[in-house]
Amino acid sequence: MINGNITGIGNATAYLNTQGRQLGQNFQKEIINRARALSIHLQREISQSVDKGPVPFTNRAVLFTYRKTGTGITANIIIKDLQAKYLYDVLVHPSAHEKYIPTSNARLTRQGNISGLKANLTNGRYKVVIQNGKKRLIDTNQKKKKKRVIGVRESKRRQLIYDFYANAERGAILILNDIRGTFTLRRQ
Repeated sequence: MINGNITGIGNATAYLNTQGRQLGQNFQKEIINRARALSIHLQREISQSVDKGPVPFTNRAVLFTYRKTGTGITANIIIKDLQAKYLYDVLVHPSAHEKYIPTSNARLTRQGNISGLKANLTNGRYKVVIQNGKKRLIDTNQKKKKKRVIGVRESKRRQLIYDFYANAERGAILILNDIRGTFTLRRQ
């Protein structure tokens, strides 16, 4: 190549090979950047869908990884293992759980849980009383009988707050919409 002009078959071949590699690298960078942006967007939407705000544990749920494989690239957007165990019922498939439902007498955390439940059960401040087949959580420090019951054990179904798979699939289709190539979208 002389002064930006291509002369001869050898120079043309070298130019095409160089440009082809560079286009492939640019394509991979573009896919990585778009998939990373999608993972950030999904994390933001999950955090916004939590009523009364998410805890930091939920704010760090989405993980983005990628791996270059020869001429291709594999990008993964997943929910981290620990968070997936906890958030499965609100992101994928709701199911029923036995838990203490707080009454109006209970002090609650910002997320709506009974404040200090585990610590107060172990130190004896809260006691579990079975009455008429129902388990009730009693605060032993309260003197008035009507104020003592702070929770009742019931089966509660958590609502689906964000459909992770549907939104991730829709986002992946959108980010790949204007790129030409061969793609495979898979749930794992």
